[in-house]
Amino acid sequence: MKLLRTSLAFGMVCFTATLPAQESKPATTVRILKDRSARGTLADRRELVRGDTGKWNDTATLQHVPPIERKPQGLSLDNWAEQLAEKKSPATPGDDNWLIFRSRQLDDNDRVWLEKIERRGNEFTVTLNEAVWKGRYFKSFTGYEVIAVNLGKLPPGDYSVKWIVNPLVFERFEDPGRPQDNWPKDERPGKSKSVELTVAFSVQEKRK
Repeated sequence: MKLLRTSLAFGMVCFTATLPAQESKPATTVRILKDRSARGTLADRRELVRGDTGKWNDTATLQHVPPIERKPQGLSLDNWAEQLAEKKSPATPGDDNWLIFRSRQLDDNDRVWLEKIERRGNEFTVTLNEAVWKGRYFKSFTGYEVIAVNLGKLPPGDYSVKWIVNPLVFERFEDPGRPQDNWPKDERPGKSKSVELTVAFSVQEKRK
C-alpha cells in the first residue's frame, strides 16, 4: 500500500510538472510593425468616420465578420459592421476570417495603428497603439477609426481574439506640415490603463 501511495504521488508530481508546458504554447508572430514609417499598413482596410457626419462611438468595439467580399458594394465598413452587430457569422474552412475594430471617439490629432498580431494555438492577440495628442493647438473635429484585419483561412475549431489597445501620448508630429497621414514623433506610454476587447468565433465544416 505504501508503495502504491508513493507511485501515485510521484505520478501526480510528474503530471503537474508537465501541465504548464502543455498549456503554454509558443506564440507565433503573424504580423509585426518593423518600420515606424510603415505605421498604418498592418491593417487590411481603414476608414475614418468623422463626428460631423452625426455618428459617434463612445466605446471601442470588436467583432468577427464574414469575408469582406460579401459586403454590399458602396456600403462603408462602419455601416456594414453595424448591420452585422447582432448576427453570428460562423465561418467555413474556405472562408477568410475578418475582424472589424472600431475605436472610441478621438480627436483629429489622435492616431491609432496596429503594432503586432500573434497567434498561440487557436488564440490570437492583436496589439493596437492609441496615441492621444497632448500638444498646444486645438482640435478641428472628432471621429473614430474603423480597422479591418484578415486572419486568413482557418481549420475547423473554436477561436478567440484578444485585442489590446495600448495607450500612448505625444506632443509632436514627424512632419507638422503634412495632412492626416502624419504620425507621432515622440509617443510615450500614457497614464491610462490598456483596454482589452475579446471576441470568439467558430469555423465549421459545411453541412452536406
